[in-house]
Amino acid sequence: MSLVFKDAFWQISWRVISALAGFLVVKLITPYLGPLRYGDYSTIFKYFAIWSALADFWIYVLALNVIWKVDSISEKIKLYHKFLWFRFFMVMIVYITAFVIALFIPAYSENSFILYGLVVWMLFSATFMLAGIVQLPLQLHWQMKQVSIALILARIVQISLLAFIIFVLYPNIDFTQVNFHSICAFLLILLSVLISWLVQFFYVYWKWKKFMSFKLDFDKNFIKEKLKTNWKYGLSYYLSSFHTLIVLIFLSIIFPTEQGFKYVWIWALALALIEILLIVPSAFGNSIIHKISSYKKKEKQISLWYFLLFIIWFWFLMLFNFILFRTQIVNLIAWKEYLTSSSHIWSDFVLPFLAIVLFLSFIKQVFNYILVSFEKQNKLFEINLFWVSIWFLLALFLIPKYNIYGWIITQIVLELLFVCWIIFIAKKYDILPKLNFKLSLYVVFSWICAILLWYYLLSYIWTYLNTTIWFLLIASLINILYLWLSYKFIRFTMSKI
Repeated sequence: MSLVFKDAFWQISWRVISALAGFLVVKLITPYLGPLRYGDYSTIFKYFAIWSALADFWIYVLALNVIWKVDSISEKIKLYHKFLWFRFFMVMIVYITAFVIALFIPAYSENSFILYGLVVWMLFSATFMLAGIVQLPLQLHWQMKQVSIALILARIVQISLLAFIIFVLYPNIDFTQVNFHSICAFLLILLSVLISWLVQFFYVYWKWKKFMSFKLDFDKNFIKEKLKTNWKYGLSYYLSSFHTLIVLIFLSIIFPTEQGFKYVWIWALALALIEILLIVPSAFGNSIIHKISSYKKKEKQISLWYFLLFIIWFWFLMLFNFILFRTQIVNLIAWKEYLTSSSHIWSDFVLPFLAIVLFLSFIKQVFNYILVSFEKQNKLFEINLFWVSIWFLLALFLIPKYNIYGWIITQIVLELLFVCWIIFIAKKYDILPKLNFKLSLYVVFSWICAILLWYYLLSYIWTYLNTTIWFLLIASLINILYLWLSYKFIRFTMSKI
């Protein structure tokens, strides 16, 4: 238990650190770039995010699962070298294809900010994908603490560079004008991300050398065999995040910033906050997947139930923050232009609705790991392909016609259908997590108490939330109290995984 808990703690810690730093980055760049250039920044990020999901092809989890089962150290190293080449091969193929396709999209090729930015972000995204597989030996040896340190260094570098660009090198740039200085400032913002990830990559590699050597072992038969046996799951993993990632690409093409559309990106800030949290189930799942693979069926089902319960507990914490503090969060992370007014509905209004999407996505991700642990991952392909196809047809009609409402409706409906079908598949193969009724009842009771407590406290202190310092103080105290009350629950669930 202690190794899993410590490893998961460090993985989630560095994700939390990344999230907090990500919020600070958004806070720095949203007023600096303005809605239009922030839209270009988000377009570039989302465009390569969807290709990154394809390049990933679930290779990381596959490698964890395969290498963990091998006893021989020399064989582990050989397999890892093969997986390194597999990732490198996928990155080359996917990113070259992505860049060529982008050149044929007018909303991108006719926008100088996006066109030049795609080159920088392609280098960052490729580096990020390679850095991901490089950290695998650290996870196999329960050394995720080093990844956390690497991330902290990377974020410090990024934020320092951003501060220098924004306040020293290029202050007061008018990004509504397309000229040499505005494009340079925009590209430097993107370069700060690339440089920060290079720092993380080299730190991880420095710590990683003691466990395994760095070598690209080109094995054509290995790649063919893995693609042949895992292509369904690789594509199903890609499709599971496709509808979340593609929506902003879809919106950026329909409402391009080149034509002055900015409201899409004011809404999209809420989705950016949600996406930061989507990495929590994967961080925790990656920590336990190689451990529970050796469990017997009943043990797996019990362990996976506690995994699911922990993820739901975490979502509950996020939900009430998004409901109670939605205006303060958006105002703190971005600026007032992103807040709902008497004439416009913006990101703070959207945030609680997207929390529903977050819940369904959390459940879906947990069930992804359930199917992997029982080697039923290929069953996801039919589920994801069918519902993504349905979503795409609905989105083509609803989003252009109903914009923000069409977007929210399609996201919630599709995630719900995903979850229903994946639970049905798990039930069909008798691999549903084993429910602990007493603990579940205790958790629900605790949530009800937390709701009443939060409501009671906020009824007295709501007027103080208008100032940033008071908001941070009150929100921190309430969340710390909730975490303190949940300590025994967290320890207990960790001991059962």
